[in-house]
Amino acid sequence: MSIDAEPTPHDSIAALAGEAFANAVTTLARGQTLTPFGVARSNAGVDRPQQFVVSEAGKIDIAESVEAALQWLEDEAPNADVCLIILDGYFSSEDGRIDAVVGRALSLKRQLMVEIALPYESAEDDEGFEFSDPQYRFSGVAEDGAAIETVNVDADAFDAVFRNAFAKHAPA
Repeated sequence: MSIDAEPTPHDSIAALAGEAFANAVTTLARGQTLTPFGVARSNAGVDRPQQFVVSEAGKIDIAESVEAALQWLEDEAPNADVCLIILDGYFSSEDGRIDAVVGRALSLKRQLMVEIALPYESAEDDEGFEFSDPQYRFSGVAEDGAAIETVNVDADAFDAVFRNAFAKHAPA
C-alpha cells in the first residue's frame, strides 16, 4: 500500500493486527512459547496490552488461557476502538489441520470481526519458522455482539495494510 493510498474504514483493524502478529512471530522465532495475548486500542491510538496466562502448579493451562482471552475480548470490545487477541493454534483447511498464529480482531464501532490465521511450519534447518500467506474471515457484528449479514470489506486493501504493519514490526 502506498503512502498516498486512500484509507479504508478498516485500516486501524488491519494495522493493529499486523503489529500484533509481528510480535507473535518474534516470540516464536526466539523459541519462546506464545501464550495468548490481547491488545485494546483506544480511539486516541493508545494501546492497552494484556497477557493471558492461567496456570496451575506452575504449568500453563492453554485452554483456560484461551477462555480468559475470549472473555476479555468480549468485555473490552465496547470500551475500545479495536480489540484483538492472538494465540498459537491451528486452522482447518482442505489439507487438514495446519499450525498457525491465529487471532480475532473486533471493532463494534466498525461492526466488524476479523479472524486471521497465519499458517506456519517449523523448518528443519537453521531458518526457523516458515510462514505462509495470512488467511482472513470477515464477519459483521452489532454492538450487542449479534452477527449481522452485511460486511463491506475490501480484502485486498485490508491485506495490504496488514502486511505493511507486519513488515514494519516483524523481525528482520
